[in-house]
Amino acid sequence: MDNLHHVNNISDDQIIADKPHMSDIKRASAASLRGWGDGGSIHNPEYESTNLPKQRWKLNAEKDFFSRKSFKELGCTDYIIESLKQQLFLRPSRIQAMAFAPVIEGKSCILADQSGSGKTLAYLVPLIQRLRHEELQGLSKSLSRSPRVVVMVPTAELASQVLSICRSMSKFGVPFRSMVVTGGFRQRTQLENLQQGIDVLIATPGRFKFLMKEGILQLTNLRCAVLDEVDILYNDEDFEVALQTLISSSPVTAQYLFVTATLPVDVYNKLVEVFPDSEVVMGPGMHRISPGLEEVLVDCSGDNETDKTPEMAFLNKKSALLQLVEGSPVSKTIVFCNKIETCRKVENILKRFDRKGKRVQVLPFHAALEQHSRLVNMKEFTSSQSKEECLFLVCTDRASRGIDFAGVDHVVLFDFPRDPSEYVRRVGRTARGAGGKGKAFIFVVGKQVSLARRIMERNLKGHPLHDVPSAFEMMR
Repeated sequence: MDNLHHVNNISDDQIIADKPHMSDIKRASAASLRGWGDGGSIHNPEYESTNLPKQRWKLNAEKDFFSRKSFKELGCTDYIIESLKQQLFLRPSRIQAMAFAPVIEGKSCILADQSGSGKTLAYLVPLIQRLRHEELQGLSKSLSRSPRVVVMVPTAELASQVLSICRSMSKFGVPFRSMVVTGGFRQRTQLENLQQGIDVLIATPGRFKFLMKEGILQLTNLRCAVLDEVDILYNDEDFEVALQTLISSSPVTAQYLFVTATLPVDVYNKLVEVFPDSEVVMGPGMHRISPGLEEVLVDCSGDNETDKTPEMAFLNKKSALLQLVEGSPVSKTIVFCNKIETCRKVENILKRFDRKGKRVQVLPFHAALEQHSRLVNMKEFTSSQSKEECLFLVCTDRASRGIDFAGVDHVVLFDFPRDPSEYVRRVGRTARGAGGKGKAFIFVVGKQVSLARRIMERNLKGHPLHDVPSAFEMMR
């Protein structure tokens, strides 16, 4: 698709001076960028918005996010329905409805749909119902150090989120035991909990590999393995060994579920090579952005040829960010950077903007922070209901990997992502769920301008950003 895969070749230090041949995109230099105060009106001459209702592909929020079937019609039991109702889940999303039958029947599946579509519950609801049914029938039960379900995730933050959803299900009437094993927490406490018997174990690849190697964890009782954000897992240095250990140590009857918001062809091919019988379940928003998202392109290249340096591009981005903060304040903004070093610079910019910390609160979220600090910042950002204070989560792509940040108003791509998958994930942190709305501000320099423009044009037409697996084409 027009070489969008090669975006990873553009770095922050490669500021290209060629002027793109687009007369309708204006330069946004430190001196000339104006008018952010209207919050993104398409009449502003300094940037281009793709919020064009007559052109954008339209998913009707209510009609296309939710399934026409009820949880009852899918086959959910009364206690599952009551638990979901207590959590205010009254109707299944499309991917939840599509996944229920194959998952509860024990089929191995690739479950794929856009960010915010409800994929975690899409696999948890049928799995939990099946575990409960087997327990009541005396077919299986939780055993010491031998979970019935293993959910492998790429980060501790996503593990914490999945655990929270599990505990909500059990809190509201579906009894089962769940726990997390990741780095950064006391091993002794985790091992003691494992000894007591567990139904759902949520783990990162490194900790899973360690527990298996030490003989602490056993998989003889495993009914299902879930690989959540599987395309990201393939980038983890421990994942390949962890996956092989999982396969070789599990019963041949174990079910495998591969869950993702983006499914590049190379990842799809890896999965079907090892698991050729996997059923492909892809939602209608696969590789697409939310229809409630407004993308705003901000060209920070500079007006003159002498301006086209990495230093000047950074100053232009700084100016654009500060004008957004000052002119269009919102409760929650996520700022994405490609490097930890850039995150720290952006944190300092925002802190200097509001030295007394009365208007702006900056929450860093990247690998240089201790895990406890990241989890605290994530919790503060997601749980805050304040309308008086502007929260900024300044992060690397660690925050784009499956984490459901509720109520995000703006996403700022301070650095252009290296891969189109990351573009989808980053902007997918806002405008989530049914009727969700939000704005993504895309800061670009040099050749990134034309690349971003092409991506946004594809989004307008509803075309996936990736070459998609043939299985998906056949479903359309």
